[in-house]
Amino acid sequence: MWACVVVGVLVSCGSGAGYAVNERLYAAAVPAETRIRISYWDQKAWLVNGSGTPVLEADISTGVPGHETPTGEFSVLEKLEDKKSNLYGQYVRPGTGKVVAKTWMVEEAPEGTVREGISMPYWMRLTWDGVGMHVGKFPKRKRSSFGCIRVFKEAQPLMFRKTVVGTPVLIEERSLAEEMRVGRN
Repeated sequence: MWACVVVGVLVSCGSGAGYAVNERLYAAAVPAETRIRISYWDQKAWLVNGSGTPVLEADISTGVPGHETPTGEFSVLEKLEDKKSNLYGQYVRPGTGKVVAKTWMVEEAPEGTVREGISMPYWMRLTWDGVGMHVGKFPKRKRSSFGCIRVFKEAQPLMFRKTVVGTPVLIEERSLAEEMRVGRN
């Protein structure tokens, strides 16, 4: 269970993966003016308000070698609260839900199974070839996705609510930790 500590207007949640949010600045952030900054080095994402002040910091996980998350300037192309992957999933037995195989590990569906796409809640598409931000499990400070940006489960809905289609997203390799301290501004 996550413990959250309120310090003035800053809420910090964690022991392990987590997030921090400046509640006052977050409440005032206008979705049409926000942007997202992401650091490979820090394995963190920041939601930044229209004046450039970070209002939310979240632990993330980017792509593993061979499935790297692209770097550069992007924008949110699509937002869906309840997305299922059309590429990654599992074959399960109807009725029991028992997982028989992962879809990317077998070429054909095992007999007597149905496909279930992996759930990617609070999906924000960044590329038309399948890279986006969404809730996902991951070990802290480890790359573990197949190219998407997995975001800590309590933080992604907050980011989702304060962005729009068109929100700029900058993905960088360098550390942004000193520049993006939530609650210091």
